Amino acid sequence: MFATWRIGRIFGVPTELHWSFVLVPLAILFYAYQPGYGLRWPQVQWWSGISGLLFLFVLIHELGHALTAKARGVKAEKIILFPLGGGALIPEEPERTRDEVLIYAAGPLANLLVAALALGVLILQPNGDMLIRYYLDQSSNLIVLPAMLERLLGITVAVNVVLAVGNLLPAYPLDGGRILRALLKVGIADRKATVITTVMGITIGLALIGVSYVLGDPLLGISALFIITFSAAELNRGWQRRRLARSVMEQVLRPSNDSRLYANDTVYRARAAFALTDATVLPVFDNYNELSGFVEKEVLQREADRNHPLRYYYEAEFITARPDDNLLDLTERIVEANVYGAAVYAEGKVVGYVYTEDVIRLLDRSRRRFYKRFKAPASP
Repeated sequence: MFATWRIGRIFGVPTELHWSFVLVPLAILFYAYQPGYGLRWPQVQWWSGISGLLFLFVLIHELGHALTAKARGVKAEKIILFPLGGGALIPEEPERTRDEVLIYAAGPLANLLVAALALGVLILQPNGDMLIRYYLDQSSNLIVLPAMLERLLGITVAVNVVLAVGNLLPAYPLDGGRILRALLKVGIADRKATVITTVMGITIGLALIGVSYVLGDPLLGISALFIITFSAAELNRGWQRRRLARSVMEQVLRPSNDSRLYANDTVYRARAAFALTDATVLPVFDNYNELSGFVEKEVLQREADRNHPLRYYYEAEFITARPDDNLLDLTERIVEANVYGAAVYAEGKVVGYVYTEDVIRLLDRSRRRFYKRFKAPASP
C-alpha cells in the first residue's frame, strides 16, 4: 500500500514517487475521452501539462520544507510525492520553536514566491492588466483570449496560491496545523497542543466535505478525507503514547522459563514449542545459554523446512531493558530498532521479554475498556 519508487536526489534530498502515480495516466485518458468521438489528443497534451505543473509545484513546496530543515540543522530524510500532494519526511521535531515554525512555513512561502514571479510575468504581457481583470472575474464582458503561455501563467498563480493558503489552514497534518501546534506547545503541554490541532483538523475536514458537496468538487472531498484520516490517526497515536506512559512493564512482561529454544534445534521442535504458548515470538539461545535473538511463529510456518536448524530462520537482533524502564520509551526503542522485542535483564540475568504484540494487546484492551464506558447497561 505504501510502495514508492526512488526517482533520484534533488538538491541532495532523496525523492520518491508513491505507487498511486500509476493512476495519473489513467485519469488523463479518462478526462480526454469523449463518447462518440474517441480520444482527444489535444486534451491529452493539455492535461499532461497540467499534471506536470502540479507535480512541479508540489515538489517546490516539499523542497521548501526539506531544504529549510537542512539549513536549520534538522535531518530531512526524504520527500514522497503523491498525485494530489506530497510530504517531506522529517523524523525528529526541531528543538526550537522558531526552527519548527520556519520549516513548516517554508513550503507555503515557496509556493507564494512562485505565484508572485508568475504574476509579475503575467502583468508584463501586452494585455497584462486586462488578463488580471479577466482571471479575477471571468463573467465580465472583457473580450480577452489568453494565449497558451498566458493561460499557464494564470494557472501557475492560481494553483500556487491555493496550495499555500490551503496548507496554512490550522488543521493537522497541514502546515498551518503544525505551525499552530508548535506555537501552542510554548504555553501548554505537547499533548494538549496535539489534541487541539487534531480536533481542529477533523472539524475543518468535515466542513470541507460539506463545501465539496455544495461545489460538486470530488478532489476537495478527497483532500478533506485525507485531513480527517491523518488527524484521527495522530489523535489515536497520542492516546496510545499517553496510555503507555501510564503503564508499567509488568503488564506486558513475559517471564523467562526453563524451556528454551537453541539455534541448533530443528524447526520441528520450535513449532512444538509454539504450540504450547499463545506467543507468536520466542527467544532463541546459543550453546552458551546466552540469548541470541528471536524467532517468529509465522516465519516457521510459511517458509521453513521442519528438519532445518533454527539458526537459518531466527533474527539475531534485539534490544535490552531493565524492569524499571519506562514502557513508552522501551516501545519507541523497539519500533526504532525494528526488532521483535526486548530482553529484560536484572542482575545480569534475563527475567523476561517484552514483545510488540503484547504492547498492542495492552492498547487494544485499554481501548475496549474505554468504549465500554459509553455502552448502555443491559436490560434486566
